[in-house]
Amino acid sequence: MASDIVFVIALMGVVSAVWGALAIPRLRRRLPKIYLIARSWWFMLAALFGCYAIAKIADHHAELLTSRYPYQWLLIGFFVLIGLRGGYEIKRIWCLPSRARLIHKLQSRGLQPSVTPTSSADHTASATIPHYTHPTGLDGLLSMAFVALIVSLIALQQLTWQREQYGALLFVLFASQFNDIAQYLCGRLLGHRLFSRGLAPRISPNKSIEGAVFGSMCAALLASLLGVWLTGFEWWLCLLAAYGLAVSGIAGDLLESAFKRQHGIKDTGTMLAGHGGVLDRVDSLLIGVPIFTVLYWLLG
Repeated sequence: MASDIVFVIALMGVVSAVWGALAIPRLRRRLPKIYLIARSWWFMLAALFGCYAIAKIADHHAELLTSRYPYQWLLIGFFVLIGLRGGYEIKRIWCLPSRARLIHKLQSRGLQPSVTPTSSADHTASATIPHYTHPTGLDGLLSMAFVALIVSLIALQQLTWQREQYGALLFVLFASQFNDIAQYLCGRLLGHRLFSRGLAPRISPNKSIEGAVFGSMCAALLASLLGVWLTGFEWWLCLLAAYGLAVSGIAGDLLESAFKRQHGIKDTGTMLAGHGGVLDRVDSLLIGVPIFTVLYWLLG
């Protein structure tokens, strides 16, 4: 069995086991947010891996099918749906009425702190805000990065399929996701033990320098081992790519955090329980994936 399919099955098994364990009533009461995160991860991976597996099987058995391309378009369609949902989340935040509804929804679920006006002047000031706020430079930067991400995912899928290096797509996606998890764990264990100042206190107060440094190193080591197995690339190349994806993942996360802070929201949506919106989940891919795709195209 191909290494990428083994990885898909193994990861789904691990996430299923974690979700099942957290579903035990006692653990679910103690760790409600972790339970929601695991549940959302299961559904996200099931959708991604389902599209991936169908496209991969169709590609290997093309001679038995009328055409393999409709099956490949299933995976591309998955990325397009992510793009449409993320674009909707950005547009919703630009429009004041829809942003207000989002904030109210987040507050009702305890995901957004309530802000009470301190004087009547606050009501007067809010009434002068335009009905529609035009995008700022930061909004434009985030939008361009998100469009580049979706285009890069589609291009990378096509390139890896043409070169029969299927695992490269999974390597890129999960190198960045491992970084998110490793940063969180290292931040919880080591946060503010070596540095009293946070990584970017004005943008993301909860991010620590320790979590960023040690988390990216751990993620790069783990992802490089995954890369050697999935792609067959040299170990040093996998390590370099994994560390680059980890560092760029931090930059992408800070970019999206700055965007949210500018608009006064905690999450871009509630679609993925425990994670937020689609933008909250793919922020670590915003910068690294386009860069990797260009280099993969030029050097492959």
